[in-house]
Amino acid sequence: MNSVTSKQPGMLPERRTLLQSMLEDLYHSFRHNADGVIANHLPELSQADPNWFGLCAVTLDGTVLEAGDSRIAFTVQSIAKPLILALALEDHDTDTILHKIGVEPTGERFDSILYSEDQENPKLNPFMNAGAIATLELIDGQNLEERFTRICGLLQRFLSKPIVMDQNALVSRRLYDHHNRAIAYLLLSRGLIKGPVEDLLELYQRICCISLDCQDLATIAAVLANAGVHPTSNKQVLPAEHVKTILSVMQTCGMYEFSGQWAYRVGLPAKSNLCGAMLVVAPGQFGFAVYSPPLDEVHQKSVRGLKVCEALSRKFCLHMFHTGTCKTPLTKIQHTQNHNDHDINQLLTRIHERTKGGVDGSCYNIAPDVFTVDPDAHAICITTVDGRRFAAGNREAPFLIQSISKVFAYGLALEDHGREVVLQNVDVEPSGNPYDGIIRLEQRSKRPHNPMVNTGGIATTALIKGEGPAQRLDRILRMYERYIGHEVHIDMRTYLAETKSGDRNKAIAYLLRHFGLLENEVDDALSLYLQQCSAVINCEDLSTMAATLANGGVNPLTNQRAIQEDYVGDLLTVMYTCGMYDFAGEWSYRIGLPAKSGVSGGILAVVPGQMGIAVYSPRLDLHGNSIAGITVLESISAELDLHIFSCR
Repeated sequence: MNSVTSKQPGMLPERRTLLQSMLEDLYHSFRHNADGVIANHLPELSQADPNWFGLCAVTLDGTVLEAGDSRIAFTVQSIAKPLILALALEDHDTDTILHKIGVEPTGERFDSILYSEDQENPKLNPFMNAGAIATLELIDGQNLEERFTRICGLLQRFLSKPIVMDQNALVSRRLYDHHNRAIAYLLLSRGLIKGPVEDLLELYQRICCISLDCQDLATIAAVLANAGVHPTSNKQVLPAEHVKTILSVMQTCGMYEFSGQWAYRVGLPAKSNLCGAMLVVAPGQFGFAVYSPPLDEVHQKSVRGLKVCEALSRKFCLHMFHTGTCKTPLTKIQHTQNHNDHDINQLLTRIHERTKGGVDGSCYNIAPDVFTVDPDAHAICITTVDGRRFAAGNREAPFLIQSISKVFAYGLALEDHGREVVLQNVDVEPSGNPYDGIIRLEQRSKRPHNPMVNTGGIATTALIKGEGPAQRLDRILRMYERYIGHEVHIDMRTYLAETKSGDRNKAIAYLLRHFGLLENEVDDALSLYLQQCSAVINCEDLSTMAATLANGGVNPLTNQRAIQEDYVGDLLTVMYTCGMYDFAGEWSYRIGLPAKSGVSGGILAVVPGQMGIAVYSPRLDLHGNSIAGITVLESISAELDLHIFSCR
């Protein structure tokens, strides 16, 4: 699995030839595609020629590979947002960005104004327009001109050439960009910016109207792919730690309300704009850009661009969570690290001692009289892909799997029906809402936003095949056994208690039935889901389940295959973008591993190709995640340098 961004050796000549040939093939395959419409948000955008189509890749040794109209200039528009974030990170630490702007995917359009208005404590991200305008205020400078000069200076470090603005586009924005003006004044009214608003808007408009081409974008992407090092000058353009942060936000938020689908199908950090351009980062390999103005009418992404990027990712196995062998790898990515057993044991003991006890937060226990939960229980366990195990605390303390079960039920549904059928019933978009949110059904199709929240979990479990309820439950139990290595049982007392008090889940199930997303009877579907969540496991079991995913779907203790290898990447992708609910963006930002939590206090995290990590501590935060569990996993990720965008 591709999980590093360290500087790699230059691409071999035969691989460069292969990539050049692929770009030419993609150009000729899609150049006559006439789908899509030209953006008309601003008059200057609507003047683009729908036949323009260019592709460019820049390798880590600076080789430029091109096809089509790669030298046609266009305005950078929203692709400037990672650069705005980069400058803000030069002036402030990551916590400031996190607390003043936010990094959560919203499930909304790039120009959403309702998301900010409807939230009592609005959380933005730097890649939606509202978040980008707020991020601009964090860039140091005495005035508008100083800030703009700094942006141009950063771009010159990337491109080594003078920066040019499209004056006609700037005039158009000044005259017609009323929507962003409304957003800015809303931010001011909510105290999210201090102003002066018109200066911030002018700065944003100027930045968006900088003129670049495909080669420029591919060069910027190559710097990001190369841990911040310029591919030809070898100068450090951005600190490696800042690159990690930028790529994390691009992975979860860079494609707006299409970010989940993009992560699922392409699996690379990316940023798009309304001109029809896309900047794509293949960490440790190359930077890529595509320009084609016609956009799809739903998500407003370049039609040809989407097809090209999906084909390129699939051909060269570029997806961050690709599993299995690749017939045409461009470079040899190293994604394994050797960790000394003694060091890991010491690390877990030290972290366990530091994080046990003294944690506020309530425990979820639907039936305290029948299933005893020690609020101060605390365990950590790691299982590696070669079968080694490390633990601290009471790793055998039992707890309910709860929502962590959704990951594995999703895998079983994929095996039963395949990707496209499951996607017709459950989307893969992060919603920005809590795990038990009811209202965030995808507006057009009425699908649940993703399989990790309760709406999607219930719909996914209903897809599991079987002659009747008993056989479907038996298939789930057998599935657990393959992942863990021994039988598990359902705590029936908890299940019955959940059935009696689960009115909210029943409301969700009836809503799914109303929209035709449940073929089974509501009571049957809900019963299977609640039984699935009531399986009893321990921290050791959970780490084995995580290690099985890290090992491409094979249990490292039994060598039994638990899931088809082709679907492991699907699970890891959805875990990464959606597994921590309305904390998923911050989790990616800080910890950067595919993960899933449950209200029992368990968290499972996967280090692809290396290990599975599990933590159990039942005191929860407001998101329904284990407080100590998050602290533990952040410490382990930092100490062992496990973040998938870490520059090792």
